[in-house]
Parts: sequence; C-alpha cells; structure tokens
Amino acid sequence: MKNKNIFFEHDDDTGTSIGLEYEKYLHQSQSKYQNIEIINTRKYGNAMYLDGCFMLSEKNQEYYHNKCIDLVPKKARNILIIGGGDFAIASMLSVLKTVESITIVEIDIEVVELSKQYFPAFFNLKKYQNKKIDLIVQDGCVFLKNNNKCFDCIIIDSTDPVSDAKILFSKPFLKRCFNALYKSGVIIQQSGSPLKDKKALIDPTMKKYNEIGFQNIKVHDFSMPLYPTGTWSFLRAERA
Repeated sequence: MKNKNIFFEHDDDTGTSIGLEYEKYLHQSQSKYQNIEIINTRKYGNAMYLDGCFMLSEKNQEYYHNKCIDLVPKKARNILIIGGGDFAIASMLSVLKTVESITIVEIDIEVVELSKQYFPAFFNLKKYQNKKIDLIVQDGCVFLKNNNKCFDCIIIDSTDPVSDAKILFSKPFLKRCFNALYKSGVIIQQSGSPLKDKKALIDPTMKKYNEIGFQNIKVHDFSMPLYPTGTWSFLRAERA
C-alpha cells in the first residue's frame, strides 16, 4: 500500500487532529504576521493553512461562505470586511444587485497575493464586480480608528483570537465597529467552534456586544468538516 501524504491540523483544546490527504505541497512562507502553507488535494483542490490552521479550500468551502452570506442583511449596500484577503466572501457579495460597495481591509498582503495565485477563481471577477470592491492593506484596528464612513454591515473574517488577531475580539475594537455601523446595521464575526469555544470565546464576546449596546445578539452554528470539531459559528448582532 502506497504511503499517503497527510497534512494534519492539531487542536490543543480537544486533543484531536484533522488530517487532509494531499497530492502536492505547493508553498510555504513566513509573512510579517503568520506562517502560510498551501497544499494541493484531490478532493478539495488547493487548501490554505495559516499558522497550521485550515483556512480555505477551492472546493467544499461553501459551508462557511454561504452561512456568512445568509447572515448579511438583504438590503445592505455598503459592506466592510475585516480580513477576507482571499476575496472569497467579497466575490460572492459583489454579484448581489443591492450591494454597491465592498471595502476589504486585509493586514497581510501576502495572503492576497498568494490567494490570487492559488485561488484564482475568487479573483475572476467581471468588470461590474471589480468596481464594487476596494482593497485596503492595513490593520483593521487602524482603519476603524481613522474611519469616518458608516456601513450597513461589517464582517470580521479573521483567524482565531491568537497573536495579532486577539485585538479583533477586544471591546475597544468592537466599539469602533459599533460606531461605524448605520442604525440597524449588522456585525458578523467568526466565533470559533460552539462545541469547544463557548466559554472561552463565544460567551465573553457576546457579553462585550451587549455592554457596547448591540441588540439581537445570536450565535449561528454550521457544519464545517475541516475545522476542529466539524462545527463552527458566526456571531451576529445589530446596532439599534
């Protein structure tokens, strides 16, 4: 029997690993912010890992992206995405007639450049889609600190709250998101696994939302086979 190449993501909290069989190891680099690895698989196409954690694949990624899109207000015109440098969510939102502008604020330019190379379908946009999207390579916290615009929806498509991403779950940052939303605007934030992250991440973040003044705060879980525990979540709340 031929030995198989398996790329493992290990989760310390649960003591479990998820392995993905791959055909080729395509890329590894250390950006200013994170270790980036890309593999090619038969069932999922190319897959990206950031600091050893699965982030994105060409195929079977719709669990995450479709759930996020479903949570976006139907009449949202102006959308801010913190993270999302792979353009996957932005490309889906850009086809919606109601959406007029999408601002992507991505801290790591290498994520954008490598996504263009290894996930080209997300960048294969028509002219009218490209006109809607504005990419800003900047720290999301710095952007919001200097921002004077309001948005109908803010999507925080970030990595887990470790290292530089911790601040994206902080109360000062979330307060800036609140201030950057129109009345009745919506925040959507990836919030880890509802099975393993409830006490450490989901509950504390929901408490911060409540203290800031967000309303209709809910956690929305969904299946995500290649994420730890196979289940993931978004938090969604509204500015009253």
